Amino acid sequence: MIPDDAPDLVPLVKALTRAPTLFGVPYMFAMFNIVVTACTFLATKNLLTLLLVLPIHSLGYFLTLLDDQIFTILRVKMSKAPPQSKAVWGIRSYAAGDRS
Repeated sequence: MIPDDAPDLVPLVKALTRAPTLFGVPYMFAMFNIVVTACTFLATKNLLTLLLVLPIHSLGYFLTLLDDQIFTILRVKMSKAPPQSKAVWGIRSYAAGDRS
């Protein structure tokens, strides 16, 4: 018999934990892809640069196949990076009073 104080287990539906996607890549990466391609097209004025969408999208798709949350992980990792000002100014500008 199952004890009365046992917690109710609800199965996790993985589809509900995934980020919304556009052709297999997260929306934010798709928007990044469109912006990079549009800026490149505007700078070069060459219609063939619009084909740049395909390799960038393929890269994002294969990264998404490896891990569903890869772009979330990369965004958090990049936002938590320590400041690189010590190499330029000889002091960490975000550490108050620390001269090391």
